[in-house]
Amino acid sequence: MAKKLAELPKTLVKKLGKVSDKSLSEDFGVPVHRVRAERTRRGIAAWQYIQWTAKKIAVLGTMPDEQAARAVGVTNSAAFSKRVSLGISPFGKSREAAQHHWKAADLKQLGKVSDAILAKDLGVSDTVVNAKRHSLKIASSGGTGKPRRPWTKSELAMLGKKTDPVIAAETGRGRRHVRAKREELGIPATQQQKSIKWTKAIIKRMGTVTNKELAEELGVSEGTVALHRRRLIGKSR
Repeated sequence: MAKKLAELPKTLVKKLGKVSDKSLSEDFGVPVHRVRAERTRRGIAAWQYIQWTAKKIAVLGTMPDEQAARAVGVTNSAAFSKRVSLGISPFGKSREAAQHHWKAADLKQLGKVSDAILAKDLGVSDTVVNAKRHSLKIASSGGTGKPRRPWTKSELAMLGKKTDPVIAAETGRGRRHVRAKREELGIPATQQQKSIKWTKAIIKRMGTVTNKELAEELGVSEGTVALHRRRLIGKSR
């Protein structure tokens, strides 16, 4: 009797089709064929690189994101993310946003704490805070109480030309932050991959350091290390 495969993490399943199968494989340490199979089983279309032309961008903000997504031929989340990244105000106001009264003290918190934290304090949804912050052109908080440093033109030019870990190291940003920005702009990941020979010495290191530490040493993603840890020594650290 064939062994039943373990269910994939719920957080991974929620992202199926919203980012590439490869990215999910690396982030969660799950073989890419498992991710692809689960996405196909659920009838979810694969994430595709989006070429945002001036004509497509012009649609954003002229109608609700759901309608704009259908008109442009992208997912709702892709339309929302692109509109937000360009600082384009949403079409009209949601009932919740229209009913919420912003106090001066609350406005001062925008960008100083994460949208999620401020939304919870105010008793509104994240989208209300996110929309207000972008309408005022206030940079997002990195979640630590300090706004993230804006991306420079030279840094943006690296996206898709160098690997995310390399860009993260050169810009001093987190790898997830780099990947999120690249996917937000619809830029495919570079195909340059570092080939790693999993020697006995490296395998031995797996038992003494974390996935993150070893990934930094080898210059690969943390997900790659996690995947090989499970394959080679059957445990995760």
